[in-house]
Amino acid sequence: MAIITVSRQIGSLGDEIAKAAADTLGYQYIEKVQISEILSKCGFSISDIDKFDEKKPSVWQTLSIQTEVFSHFIRAAVNELAARKNVVIVGRGAQVILRDIPGVLHVRVIAPFETRVGRLVEQRGYEEKDAQRIVRQTDRDSSGYLSNYFETNLNDSDLYDLVINTRALTQKESVEMITCAVAADKITESPPMSEELYDLSLIHRAKAALLEVTDKVEWVDLELQKGIAQLSGLVSSNAIKNECEKAILNINGINSVQNQLNVRDEKTTIY
Repeated sequence: MAIITVSRQIGSLGDEIAKAAADTLGYQYIEKVQISEILSKCGFSISDIDKFDEKKPSVWQTLSIQTEVFSHFIRAAVNELAARKNVVIVGRGAQVILRDIPGVLHVRVIAPFETRVGRLVEQRGYEEKDAQRIVRQTDRDSSGYLSNYFETNLNDSDLYDLVINTRALTQKESVEMITCAVAADKITESPPMSEELYDLSLIHRAKAALLEVTDKVEWVDLELQKGIAQLSGLVSSNAIKNECEKAILNINGINSVQNQLNVRDEKTTIY
């Protein structure tokens, strides 16, 4: 019983290896489709998902509230899916989102630039120049995605338990390495914390909901326990205080709110 995250370079066979490992272990394979389903339910259109998903945000996007909302929702989606246990989650920064969760195996699949270009030419029929451009752009997007959304270096070795270079290793050999690693005592003796993961998902949904009134919110702290949310902090009016509570109560899984928000005295200057 485990959760596996797979970070991969384009052309490294990472997607194929992740799918084969899931099939071998009898785990659920989770990729963009499943993540997009959750994001769509949160109000993101397919075009918006494509704009943000595993992409380096533009300068203007980094200043957008929608980017911050997406950051919370992608965390919510990954935590929700991980709570199911026995899953292989591909990409989406899952190695960072689930970094401190016990019972998780973090895998990175890589290959040399020339090897990856050659595979795109052979398997997808690209011209070599186009394949080189796609590999470089995808690498930049992946690195920028982790850096901007999670303030993390994609190539930080501390993020991974297992790094597989497919320059010489076959897909079958790579899958065998993963299945062997899953059997490690550190993984098998630390069952995933489903309840905690589900609560983390709700917390990020709630934080995203609060961002919708962020221009009128001074600061808000949020805690969650057994479906009860506790809000504390400072807002500009009683109307906004009530709006925050309503936004939180609209989240399925949150049953009640202890609203301890303070209303700022507009005659008082805050330093």
